[in-house]
Amino acid sequence: MKKEWIPWLYLALGLAQAAHSIEEVLTGLWRWMPLVTGALHERAGWVPVLAMPEQTFIVANMVIIALMLGFSPFVFLNRSWAWKVAAVVAVVETLNGVGHLSGAVAVGGYFSGCIASVGLILFSVPIWGRRWFFRKEL
Repeated sequence: MKKEWIPWLYLALGLAQAAHSIEEVLTGLWRWMPLVTGALHERAGWVPVLAMPEQTFIVANMVIIALMLGFSPFVFLNRSWAWKVAAVVAVVETLNGVGHLSGAVAVGGYFSGCIASVGLILFSVPIWGRRWFFRKEL
């Protein structure tokens, strides 16, 4: 894999986040947030119990998508700071994807957002792990 693929992987990550957000909205993740975060809070007190109205959840997801996709030209322009931001975004998206897949494992079946979370992981890992993936070129 060549380093020149990273901007395309980042753009694909933004599109995967769009698909992920659509899946979350269509399956009503905001309804499950207080139950899931409440259970996590009981086990690990530092996890806050989260709840938000449907409209806030939808708008928050739209803002995340807009920021990710709006930021992508800077990665294509090869700005050094953009590579750092893209790596941080990729780590967050990997954790997001792992969280949704962990939810599916915990419930023993489908969990909101778990299908598109596979794309989040597939596109994000080579971005934050680029030093290992592209060792010969860096």
